[in-house]
Amino acid sequence: MKTLLVDGDNLFKIGFHGVREFFVDGNHIGGVFHFLNTLRKQLDEHNYDKVIVFWDGDGNSSQRREIYPKYKLNRRQDMNEFKFESYLIQKQRVKEYLEECFVRQLRVDNNESDDLIAYYCQVAKDEDKIIFTADKDLLQLIDSTTSIYSPMIKVMYKMGDKVSIMGNQIPHQNILTLKVIMGDKSDNIDGIERLGEKTFLKFFPEVLDEVVSVDHILSKTNQLLQENETNKALQNLVKGKTKDGELGETFFDVNKRIVDLSNPMITEEGKELVQLYYRETIDPEGRGSKNLIRMMTDDGFFKFLPKTDEAFLNFVKPFTKLTR
Repeated sequence: MKTLLVDGDNLFKIGFHGVREFFVDGNHIGGVFHFLNTLRKQLDEHNYDKVIVFWDGDGNSSQRREIYPKYKLNRRQDMNEFKFESYLIQKQRVKEYLEECFVRQLRVDNNESDDLIAYYCQVAKDEDKIIFTADKDLLQLIDSTTSIYSPMIKVMYKMGDKVSIMGNQIPHQNILTLKVIMGDKSDNIDGIERLGEKTFLKFFPEVLDEVVSVDHILSKTNQLLQENETNKALQNLVKGKTKDGELGETFFDVNKRIVDLSNPMITEEGKELVQLYYRETIDPEGRGSKNLIRMMTDDGFFKFLPKTDEAFLNFVKPFTKLTR
């Protein structure tokens, strides 16, 4: 069984913000068209047995904010009212198309899509899984049955590969270690104060070639301090000091709980639904080409398809493989 797991919000944002020139009757449809066309190409090039798109639910940050109140508080709405309305309309339209294209979708309130994907990977050990995302957080899920495809750089990462982080290539197993210690600015997670990327690699160059744990970093830090007693970065690392003060072991415990996807932060409802989507077979009843033709006509899709008689059939054919 070959399964494609799609980080829905990540893929939709890439198209919505990146494909700016696709308009029909004054309405932007770049987010919808890019999402479906990208997925179509993947299905056309690879023989997937199942596709599941995972979406963030309402209140998706709530569980992590109970542990770390600042989590994702840096996320600001950078769209005006008109653009944000288009964003919501297009995202909902993508979901409607996917229902007609035999693609499973999963969204659970109070759950992040990353955690749903991580839990699915734990449940579906018998499936060969490809995670479709540009989110580097998910690189830590790579194992013998799980790979990551990044649509931004068009690279497939598999077990044992190195991944690009901080301008360097490192073993994918070290993603978790780096995020625990360095934090994550995009999610507003603090790292060790004064420990920048260059300083970290200067003291711990083994992270580029070996699988390194947080315990290894802390053990080596104590050794390095014997020769660099006044180095503030190393002192802060031992103390778990961030810009908010010295947190000690609490710093490492909290950061690990927030970023470690091997222990996904998922509700019981989320677990039940993920297991259901792992087991169930798709029901094509009520779905089909008539609905798709109507929707694509209403949205002006044919404006952006090749001017041939087979344009519609060529577009939807890859999705029909999923009804096998």
